[in-house]
Amino acid sequence: MTDDILALIQQESGLSFKKVAATHGGEYAGPCPWCGGNDRFLIWPQHKGGRYWCRDCEKKGDGIQFIRDMHGLTFGEACERLGITRGVYKRRQRRSSAAPEKPIFKPKQYERPPELWMQKAAAFLKYSREKLWTPEGRTALEFLHGKGLNDATIRKAGIGFNPSDLYRDRRGWGLPLEINRPDGKPKLIWLPAGIVIPLAPSTEQKGAGENMIRLRFRRFADTGPRYVICAGSSVAPLVLEADKSIFTIVESELDAWLIWQETADLTGVVAMGSAVMKPDVAAHDLLTKAEIILNSLDYDEAGARQSWNWWDKAYGPKVIRWPTPFGKDPSDALQQGLNIREWIEAGIE
Repeated sequence: MTDDILALIQQESGLSFKKVAATHGGEYAGPCPWCGGNDRFLIWPQHKGGRYWCRDCEKKGDGIQFIRDMHGLTFGEACERLGITRGVYKRRQRRSSAAPEKPIFKPKQYERPPELWMQKAAAFLKYSREKLWTPEGRTALEFLHGKGLNDATIRKAGIGFNPSDLYRDRRGWGLPLEINRPDGKPKLIWLPAGIVIPLAPSTEQKGAGENMIRLRFRRFADTGPRYVICAGSSVAPLVLEADKSIFTIVESELDAWLIWQETADLTGVVAMGSAVMKPDVAAHDLLTKAEIILNSLDYDEAGARQSWNWWDKAYGPKVIRWPTPFGKDPSDALQQGLNIREWIEAGIE
């Protein structure tokens, strides 16, 4: 509770702190005056009149509380040391709490597809998984091997192969009827030829109807989009190893499974699907509690570069920007000789 809590803490502790994020108008990090460390102690000079918090020992409060804890003073003695009266303190408290701060981010809870859709998707996935391991799926399997995935990981991920474009009635999958404006004909569900990448709420990927919530296709066609999501699919991120305290953020599910394959004992993985997508409720809860977040999203495009600032604001200094040292993504870097495990280990260290 001072005009400059940052200057107060630096003066009283003899420690220095550097700005690490724009969170709450400016976030500063450094060693904790009580339990040490390097950057676990956070200070927000502009937040509610000035606040601090240690992520390890949980010391937190305003300038008055810092003086009390630092020197073992009573509230009145701390006010006297800072040259303010109880009345001034109470007025400042009322001003700082009068307007609640707008949250930086409110994650979405994405709805599951209809039960009929999940049943149909599971049946189609069963068919496509069988096709992957036939002569028809040889090219797709070689592509996946080229991405660094071994057979065990491919089976674990539940990946399949669709040899030809298929079209299905939306109502037959539990989706409402939609009409194309140009010709007035009903829209159909497009199941493109290509690799089939499923998503279920758990990492088991067993393909059960009650679990399947997304089908993503990686096409090999020369025209049209490279990736297509089946109509009705959830856009929730893929989360692997949710019990970890360290997470690596990537764009594609195939990169996520590659990192899982090489470092499942070290890090959880979150595949966003796009560099500008935001975590859903479940992923946000995991990332909020995480100790380290290695952000490996691709920020080459202008819109994606702006996304980096969002991650910095949402999760603070525990977010480390950790792109691959070469190549556009982990699987591309692997093909150019990157050791995925050593890359992750370096980020954690």
